[in-house]
Amino acid sequence: MLTVATWYWLQPNGRATYKPEHVRIWGDMVRRNLTLPHRLAVVTDIPGDYGDLAVIEPPREFENVRIPTWGEDKPQCLRRIAMFAPDAVDRFGERFVSMDMDCVISGSLDPLFDRADDFVMYRGTHESRPYNGSMVMMTAGARPEVYKRFTPEGAKAAGQRYIGSDQAWISHVLGRGEATWGPEDGVQWWGSRRNTGTPTVTFFPGNPKPWQVIEHPLVRANYRRDVRGKALLLGYAPSVWDDLECVEDEWGAVIASPEAAEHWPGDVLAVARDDDHAEALALMHGYEPIWCGRSI
Repeated sequence: MLTVATWYWLQPNGRATYKPEHVRIWGDMVRRNLTLPHRLAVVTDIPGDYGDLAVIEPPREFENVRIPTWGEDKPQCLRRIAMFAPDAVDRFGERFVSMDMDCVISGSLDPLFDRADDFVMYRGTHESRPYNGSMVMMTAGARPEVYKRFTPEGAKAAGQRYIGSDQAWISHVLGRGEATWGPEDGVQWWGSRRNTGTPTVTFFPGNPKPWQVIEHPLVRANYRRDVRGKALLLGYAPSVWDDLECVEDEWGAVIASPEAAEHWPGDVLAVARDDDHAEALALMHGYEPIWCGRSI
């Protein structure tokens, strides 16, 4: 049984804000694109609705260690070094994948995860970076030196040589030559000139994040919950409230223009820039749209 996990922690003053809904979207994307026997999990201690994902208590090691060359606004991922602990099987299982949740999964994950290597990591996004921490697959106990050799002083030296936090340390310890995924496998990062062919997984290091470019065709088609109901979309046209009077279907959420949101008496799931954005947001959250006041 393969464990496919993502990590979710709060980082004040970080460059991105994550919510449980991003975990749920990630889980649905994996589920739609993986047929190998697996369980989905989130490594977190943040209370929230994670659907049917298993919740793994996060390890506390290395949480407060910082690499001086990696600013506080950037993701502090040294906590993930715990995956290399000799007893990692107790927490993560015999075979596991760690994926960043800010990704778009647009193809089958089976070819990526159905391989015999005891350790595989996403290749670095530049020739000077051997590995990127966005995705790792390993057999528990592989490469224990990454865990055993860790010291804050060593991490500082790693940061002076490589970019990042956990990926800098992993590169420092392992050097080049480990098995990797790259663009030829469909594993890409958003906006890279090195992307080739049809993507399977697109990671979003830095900005933007998938939910910020939800109208892009690739993101719109794939970065979404499974369909779970209908949403009421309140648009910009003057007919919005007259249209509402004619709605007979039930809805589970409301997405509105700023003007309509101001006058709506209940909760609003999201505020949309325009009609296209509203529809993209509805699909992202797993809702079929019921339109009122559509202007196109």
